[in-house]
Amino acid sequence: MGDKKYRAFISYSHADEQWGAWLQRSLERFRAPREFAARLTEAGKPLRLAPVFRDREDLPVAGSLNDAIRQALADSEFQIVLCSPGAAKSRWVNEEIKLFNRLHGPGRTFAIIVAGEPGDGDRECFPPALRFRLDANGDPTSEPAEPLAADAREEGDGKRLALLKTAAGMLGVGLDDLVRRDARARARRTRVAVGITSAIAASMTFAAVFAFSQKNEAQRARGEAEDLIEFMLSDLADRLEPVGSLSILEEVGGKVRAYYDNQDLASLDAAALSRRARGLMQLGNVDQRRGDLEAALKAFQSAFKTTEENLRRAPNDPNRIFDHAQSVFYVGDVAFAQGDDDAASTSFSAYLNLANRLVAIDADNAKWRLEVSYATSALGALEYRRGSFAASRPLFAKSIEVRRRLAEREPESRKVSFALAYALSWLAYAEIALGDYAGAISHLEEQLAIYDRFDRDLSAVDYDSLEKRITAERRLSQSLLSTGDVATARQATGRAASIGDLLLAREPQNVNSLTNVMLVDLQLSYLSGLERDTKNETEWARRALTLARAIQGRAATQTFSRLNLGAALVRILDADPVNSTAEAQELREMIADRSKLTGGDDLDFFARASLALARKERLSGDKNAARAEARSAAAFLQPKSAVLSAGTTQKLAELQEEAGNLTEAQRAAEDLYRRGVRHPELTALRGRLGDPESGAPRISPP
Repeated sequence: MGDKKYRAFISYSHADEQWGAWLQRSLERFRAPREFAARLTEAGKPLRLAPVFRDREDLPVAGSLNDAIRQALADSEFQIVLCSPGAAKSRWVNEEIKLFNRLHGPGRTFAIIVAGEPGDGDRECFPPALRFRLDANGDPTSEPAEPLAADAREEGDGKRLALLKTAAGMLGVGLDDLVRRDARARARRTRVAVGITSAIAASMTFAAVFAFSQKNEAQRARGEAEDLIEFMLSDLADRLEPVGSLSILEEVGGKVRAYYDNQDLASLDAAALSRRARGLMQLGNVDQRRGDLEAALKAFQSAFKTTEENLRRAPNDPNRIFDHAQSVFYVGDVAFAQGDDDAASTSFSAYLNLANRLVAIDADNAKWRLEVSYATSALGALEYRRGSFAASRPLFAKSIEVRRRLAEREPESRKVSFALAYALSWLAYAEIALGDYAGAISHLEEQLAIYDRFDRDLSAVDYDSLEKRITAERRLSQSLLSTGDVATARQATGRAASIGDLLLAREPQNVNSLTNVMLVDLQLSYLSGLERDTKNETEWARRALTLARAIQGRAATQTFSRLNLGAALVRILDADPVNSTAEAQELREMIADRSKLTGGDDLDFFARASLALARKERLSGDKNAARAEARSAAAFLQPKSAVLSAGTTQKLAELQEEAGNLTEAQRAAEDLYRRGVRHPELTALRGRLGDPESGAPRISPP
């Protein structure tokens, strides 16, 4: 590698972000087979293809390549261009090819086709700097070139062969030999990974001990152990998640923790600290996906200490600031999920400070600006949960503003567009709470349009996209229902239900999938009730309760699991009040301690639970108990009206009616009506209370 800092620089369009991540990960894990070791060592060539520069997020928003990109190109031994229609149209990809050729001369740029077709008009995949020969200044001439390219598409070489072709060129070895040896090595690894996962974990423990007991082999053994960790916590986890088998990694996770616990941070160099932090973050993410927040928090806290140490050694290094910001965020993310708002606030504020430091270093860096938007959105989510809906709205709007500008500059970038879509979802959530259903509908439709632009075939989209899409459809249905558009709300719920089927088919045990499907079932139950379909109303409610209990069993420490269980119990009482005595008792116990009810979601649950319990008492014939239940709940909620969402305010109005406080009920109902709320339950309430404009009186409370 000589004096070069990077083995390769990957040039690609933002639209090919996932391909870029795959290639970087694959190259940095690649190790030349042992049979080539002597030959490469004798020739003075390294056995590894790492490190690789991939920071396409660092592309400038100004008119030329920035200094960091220029320096990285100068510091790279090879260039790899991911070729696609997006890359062919990208000015920046073309400029990088020209500059690399100017710096290093011809013969050191490799091409990999990931989409499109060479020479096919709008589907052209080669940038101009690859289609035409370059002069000494790196500028294209009129003489056509015939670039040799690997084809990573399934109909071409496929990912693995494309990787091997590129690796063979970088290593300077024969492709046939490399393919044969790679096939044998992969067969061995597959037998081990599929058949004896526990043995992998055990061998990793041995590697850890070996790494620390044999000084001459410490660095090599540690590197191999950490390669194995990264494979298990990323590639293997990604393969296991769709089939619901992440639990296989439970033993591996314990061994990984034991391995990292034996490390002394002070003894690790910067590269080793970075690998350690990356491994711990991957471990925490796997734990999160499995619903084990306690284990995830421990992993993220260990990553925090690691990135903190690495940053201490180079406090102005933007990459180390970024790495530390990630661990800071995830520590806060777990605290948020566990309902510890103070800890979450501390972490999210620190995350924003780190993101602002990055922007201060390079204001034109799109990646750093996205970090600021992520931090702003996280603080908005915290304000939302505290019931400060109005305060959360400008935070979400600010996050959207940043992401929208970036999306306009990189319209082909799936990553940036999806980041914008997610921010739109949060703003819509705040608008729903504030009763601005028209605004929510507009932003949710924009969010779904972004997904449609990139993913038209739902069965082929990625798992994360499905989760976000089903949430958007659920919230769209909720907003439409609140405007009185029941028919269109049912259509949105139907689309959400179809996505739920896909999610459960991919991984029936995933907590996020189960939660989304459970919430869709609640909506289906409610809509069935509006249609007087009592059979389906009860069946959907019972299925939702079954799923809610399963979620509670997997994620008991997460606040959402308790609230969702409560929502399912409320729906059971509403759908089947006669046969829900046990559920009513469970619900009553859940809201017994009012001192714990502080945030907006908690208060909404309390209002709905209290109303369901009061109505059950009344339908059971005990009107006095029903009225007492409603009066107590209304008296508790009324002083908190400033932090109640529009939906909770509607429930408070219904509680006031049950309590016999008809004037209060009518005042609240009319206020919501003037704000544009046309929810079927509000319409029914106004009908029972009488129209104040006509002077039609309400004779008596229920």
